[in-house]
Amino acid sequence: MSNLINTAMSGLKGAQVALSTVSNNISNQAVIGYSRQNTIIEQAISSSTSAGYMGNGVNVVSVDRQYNEFINNQLRSAQTTSSSVSAYYDQISKIDNLLASSTTSLSSAIQGFFSNLQNLTSNSGDSSTRQTVLGKAEGLVNQFKVTDKYLRDMDSGLNTQIQSIVGQVNTYTNQIASLNNDINRLLGANSGAMPNDLLDQRDNLVDQLNKLVGVDVVIQDGTVYNVALKNGTNLVQAGSSNQLVAIGSSNDATRLTIGYKDQTSSVVTLNENTLTGGSLGGLLSFRSETLDETRNQLGQLALAFADAFNTQHQKGYGRDGVAGSDFFAFGKAAVLNDSKNSGTTTLTPSYTDTKDVQATNYAIKYDGANWQVTRLSDNSTFTAAVDASDNSLNFDGVKMAITGTPAANDSFLLKPVNDVIINMSVAISDPDKIAAAAAFDADGNSIPFGGVSDNTNAKALLALQNEKIVGGKASVSGAYAGLVGSIGNQASTLKINNASQQNVVKQLTAEQQSVSGVNLDEEYGDLMRYQQYYMANAQVIKTAQSIFDALLAARG
Repeated sequence: MSNLINTAMSGLKGAQVALSTVSNNISNQAVIGYSRQNTIIEQAISSSTSAGYMGNGVNVVSVDRQYNEFINNQLRSAQTTSSSVSAYYDQISKIDNLLASSTTSLSSAIQGFFSNLQNLTSNSGDSSTRQTVLGKAEGLVNQFKVTDKYLRDMDSGLNTQIQSIVGQVNTYTNQIASLNNDINRLLGANSGAMPNDLLDQRDNLVDQLNKLVGVDVVIQDGTVYNVALKNGTNLVQAGSSNQLVAIGSSNDATRLTIGYKDQTSSVVTLNENTLTGGSLGGLLSFRSETLDETRNQLGQLALAFADAFNTQHQKGYGRDGVAGSDFFAFGKAAVLNDSKNSGTTTLTPSYTDTKDVQATNYAIKYDGANWQVTRLSDNSTFTAAVDASDNSLNFDGVKMAITGTPAANDSFLLKPVNDVIINMSVAISDPDKIAAAAAFDADGNSIPFGGVSDNTNAKALLALQNEKIVGGKASVSGAYAGLVGSIGNQASTLKINNASQQNVVKQLTAEQQSVSGVNLDEEYGDLMRYQQYYMANAQVIKTAQSIFDALLAARG
């Protein structure tokens, strides 16, 4: 009789745990990161009797969460790629919209300026025509500045985003390390029973971290998560975490980069190229691959245009008979010293031929014997020879005078066109100073001054519209059209990639949810099944009670 009751009681206990598990699943169905739980019930060890082995009911082994590590790893890989592509696409689409606008783009301003310059060739003596040319020149410069400021603001905005992401990364890694400790403590206190809620919390934190920056997870001793960046840098080691820091680059303090600080050492700057995946990886890639290139191409275009226009303008004469001067003012090349330099060298840049100036920044390093130069646009490296006549370096239309004594491994950052537009302006305000007249013909022969109606130099200025003055390869309009087309193509490709990656994430999420997600229909079915299971065991107890009562009655 006691065996009958004990067996039924074990069934009741199993049913109660199973019902509680189903109830918990239903309650957490809408909770992000929750993994469906399942009660594991097994047959109890039977007892030997004279009639053979008799069953002893069931034992509740554990409450397991439904989790597939392989699928989750695939999903994380897809999520970090999707986050990276999405962050990149969001940024480049802003530039695409800016450059391709039909009403506010540089293309319209350039066309408007040259159209009015053409009017000047037909009526060079008219004051209102001259004033209109100056107005269009001001409008062109303003559009250069508006576009440049937008890109500079994007650069500054990226600093803010990077700083925010680094803060979130550190928050997540601290929480993951803390959960490692909590999980280990609870495992020891509960005879190895898994704290499923904490496991879900930790996995959810890793998922969120992985969306910010690509990480790898190594499971230690079956329960502890060690988390590292894709380059192997440890973020979480068992119960301790290491911090990322957003720091000013040693060669450009205005630009934030990523540093790493562990429990014992000082901050070490990480190579941005190794920080892949997640929003952070996407933003860093966008900055180095697209934003810098766009700013440099825009600066190169402005420099080539303004300098070529000035050169031709100086060859003419104004309506007042005075020789032409610079029509535009613009900024100069800049060199930044690395904060780690130990030598006394200063590099002072100037332009030798603006047609040869390239749309790139340069990393310059003294190796103890030679100057090594790397074009950051394509990472090509060459040795720059020192011109002994004036102790200077000369390459790509730029000359840098060397003063002081360099030390081995001193490095510098050359920005040939970074400040061209921010310091750009129309250098003349008097319309009579527009040098539409010429002193020389196309062959360089002196010609008499033609007075107010002479438009010879105005025609030469207009001809610059079609000359290949930008990098020696493209006209002003052609270079801008090429920039717009390049950004547009990249944005279009990224749009497709972004949609594709989102679909991959969607498919893998569905696969992961088929394992770990809560299906209410299934839970309702389990609820009914375990209810019947409970009631059946209760009926066994009731039957045992009836038998016991009958026995008592028979004895009485």
